[in-house]
Amino acid sequence: MGLLSCFAPLLPARSSAASICSDATLIDKSAFAHVEKCDVEAAHHAVQKEDGTGARLAALRREMHEASVDAYVVPSADAHGSEWVGACDERRAFISNFTGSAGTAIVTATEAHLFTDSRYFVQARKQLDSNWTLEKVGSAGVKNWNEWLLDLPKDSKIGIDAAVLDYGSGKALSQSVKNRGLEFVFPAENLVDKIWHDRPARTHEPIHVHPLKFTGKSATDKIADLRSYLSSNFTTADDSPSPSYLITSLTAIAWLLNLRGGDIAHNPVFYAYFLVETETVKLWVQEESLSDEVRSAIAEFGGEIRDYENALDELAETKGLVVTDSKSSWAIVERLGEVNVKIVKSPVETAQAVKNEVEIQGFRNAYLRDGAAWARWQAWLEEQLERGKEVTEWDAGEKLTSFREGGQYFAGLAYENISAAGENAALPHYEPSPYRPTLISRDSPYLNDSGAQYLDGTIDTTRTMHFGKPTREQKRAFTRVLQGHIAVDSLIFPEGTTGDAIDALARAPLWSEGMNYGHGTGHGLGEYLSVHESQVGIAHSAAYFGTPFQPGHTMSNEPGYYEERSYGIRIESVLIVKEVKTRRDFGDRRWLGFERVTMVPIQTKMVDYSLLTPHEKRWLRDHNRLCAEKLLQLVKHDKRAVRWLKRQ
Repeated sequence: MGLLSCFAPLLPARSSAASICSDATLIDKSAFAHVEKCDVEAAHHAVQKEDGTGARLAALRREMHEASVDAYVVPSADAHGSEWVGACDERRAFISNFTGSAGTAIVTATEAHLFTDSRYFVQARKQLDSNWTLEKVGSAGVKNWNEWLLDLPKDSKIGIDAAVLDYGSGKALSQSVKNRGLEFVFPAENLVDKIWHDRPARTHEPIHVHPLKFTGKSATDKIADLRSYLSSNFTTADDSPSPSYLITSLTAIAWLLNLRGGDIAHNPVFYAYFLVETETVKLWVQEESLSDEVRSAIAEFGGEIRDYENALDELAETKGLVVTDSKSSWAIVERLGEVNVKIVKSPVETAQAVKNEVEIQGFRNAYLRDGAAWARWQAWLEEQLERGKEVTEWDAGEKLTSFREGGQYFAGLAYENISAAGENAALPHYEPSPYRPTLISRDSPYLNDSGAQYLDGTIDTTRTMHFGKPTREQKRAFTRVLQGHIAVDSLIFPEGTTGDAIDALARAPLWSEGMNYGHGTGHGLGEYLSVHESQVGIAHSAAYFGTPFQPGHTMSNEPGYYEERSYGIRIESVLIVKEVKTRRDFGDRRWLGFERVTMVPIQTKMVDYSLLTPHEKRWLRDHNRLCAEKLLQLVKHDKRAVRWLKRQ
């Protein structure tokens, strides 16, 4: 699935964060509220047919004039730097109609521009109306939004909500803006909110305790580790308050406190801020979300419960140095005072990325159960098509979800199903729709990229399959993707290696034929959290994933190839870094490799064996054999699945 929005064109493919219901009445009442399993395209086309975005843009420009703003920036993020956001924070979708998870809108007095990457070019073209110019970031001569701003006329005032601008990127951009004779302006209220009269209310879904049997470490111990980090890395004068650590990332807070929520679709997080001081810890949270059990859990680690709405005002009263990471918003740093803030690489997210033994076993268990669900589903799907029955992309995705729902610890989907037939599979973030029924054909490849949330692990699996006779070119493309997948999976490397050092291995077989893909090769995953974690992954630039691999790091391996208007191929499995023993063990560093936890066979019908080396043939045979051995016992009551596994 796709990557963090700030890593846009380099990261793996995934679906947009929000789907918009096609019910026109619902759209009129609650604007762009997220409703699961609704049709993005149909909904936005319905809105566009009614009034387009003209009236909204006119209203926004009136607010811009009142605020003395020449250009207004509308990013995708919320106040916590989230990749996916709740309905109340879908401002960019509201103003532009574009619902992809990555993109930035800029509105001036006479123009409106939407900047997004190659994963969303087709979707954006369909959803934007004539009021908007699509900026295809990554295409020749097209600048990203932050570079584009620098070409505005001198003395232009650029408006943005300081609460949704992360300090890390905002600081760098502010200096560039100043050097060009431009000026940042931070209106007191988000200008989109001022015109979004039916903006959905912030959700406050129940928070629940994530048990120790899944987390492997108590919240008390994790907080103690964070305090130890503070005391080891920061010193103050005897008469100065001890440093405190502020966490604003929702996934980091959920992981640290062993709590989970439901305020953002597919992401079991809750709205909160968390401050760790020497003697106290403070949690700003919506109290409506708290049960007695959760209150008791918070009391166990000494947490003081504060009102979420008062977070910024009360944080401003913090004494002494506040340590935080670059995801904290410009608004928070401004309230605290820049001289009182130290920006660091998040020690919480660094620890979160290294799964402990309990979490690793949870991943193994979850992927095994999910593999059984997948086997039952693919056996069903192949049988339907062999019998000549019609199955749509939407129906196939829903059927896989139904098999997953019966699994132990199932807790929802990790993202919207990507169930794509034929040319739709060439769109990495394609979403099927019940209102746009597309049949799965026996003449072209079918791609399914989907995953469940289980209490012991987050699933992210992609397989491409063919139900008829693939063409020679389709088999060749599939095989080149498979070779890149195997190259990464089989790699043994020295400690200190980063994702940029191995990205080319996944691409080399494709490069040999002048082929490539526009997203990254891998991203981190959460333990019943976000399907994307930003600390580790595989991409061709160290600027994206510069953290050296170490045992316990968990990431996807998902090379692909996309033939526009024809077909798409992606093979994705999840890997956990482990220590390995080599023949020589050169140097004083450990040697590492990968454990593959995904237990879903790879279809051999799509393979051109003449292109494979003996090692690659053995890898494929061993992988499918291992999947069958591990899954047969789990599906023994499903004779169709048993037969299917034995054929792989």
